[in-house]
Amino acid sequence: MIRQLVRTAAAVMFLTAAAAGMGAVLWGHGADVLAMFTGPRAVALFTSALLVKAAGQVVGWASWQAGLTGLGTPLAARRSARIYFLALLGKYIPGPVWGVLAYVRLGDAAGIPAGRMVSAYLLNTVVVLLTAAVVGVLCVQGLGAGGLWLLAVWPLALAILWRPGVLLGLVRGAARLLRREPPTGGFSDRDVRRAFGLEMLCWAVSGLHLWLIAVLLGAPAGRALPVCVGAFALATVAGALTLVVPDGVGTRELVLLGALSTVLPWAEAGAAALASRVCCTLAELLGTGGVLLLTDQQKVDETKVLGHLKHEGVV
Repeated sequence: MIRQLVRTAAAVMFLTAAAAGMGAVLWGHGADVLAMFTGPRAVALFTSALLVKAAGQVVGWASWQAGLTGLGTPLAARRSARIYFLALLGKYIPGPVWGVLAYVRLGDAAGIPAGRMVSAYLLNTVVVLLTAAVVGVLCVQGLGAGGLWLLAVWPLALAILWRPGVLLGLVRGAARLLRREPPTGGFSDRDVRRAFGLEMLCWAVSGLHLWLIAVLLGAPAGRALPVCVGAFALATVAGALTLVVPDGVGTRELVLLGALSTVLPWAEAGAAALASRVCCTLAELLGTGGVLLLTDQQKVDETKVLGHLKHEGVV
């Protein structure tokens, strides 16, 4: 009870501070920024941003599925899509356990052992973190000299592509830290390389939505492209590591603000960060709804799963 109260208080304080910071950046510029989001060009660019973000989610699902296959559990695309996109919504709940719990419950309904789902979750998490750091090197200039530490990730990434077993070692280490059973059984180098490559593509595609928004607000297209793609990867991971707030609200926007300020004035950079949040949330909700509609003939009992999650306090 006390731990929950402390976590709630920390979340409220963090969100208040983040909101105050963003408000100070936008103060006095609201009308000018809002005017940039009106008109046919704005509608076209924002719609395009929504579509490319949705496409990025599909690539992210393909990466997760490749990892699951690499661990020896191939799953039909339609069924795995339901699991991935439904579990994706768990990130909107504060705390580190809800995402993996959703994967375990949904996997159980599909006949996949809990240990295998936890291993796939850990594998995907390590892949996401590593690839985000690799892509984030693109915006090191915007982060300053302190961001040069990201360059150290490149040798590790190359080692994984050369010997994917290195990645399995990282996953086992993560499992021990979380007091989970380490992954066992088959491990396909080819599928792990595929998961790694697809996740890199996921960041590249997903980051385009931020680039489109930045261009709409006046950023130079050529110079803004690498900054936006790299900054979005780093900001998303920074948000995921902020466990006290759902989906890293506040953290992601502040990281984006710092990076985008190298290609936009502060007010426009703040507006782009907030517009990115709206775009990502809409894309994830619409994407999950679309997947459920397209795969509504599957026999996975999501009603039972969601009932379990509600009982656990997830939904």
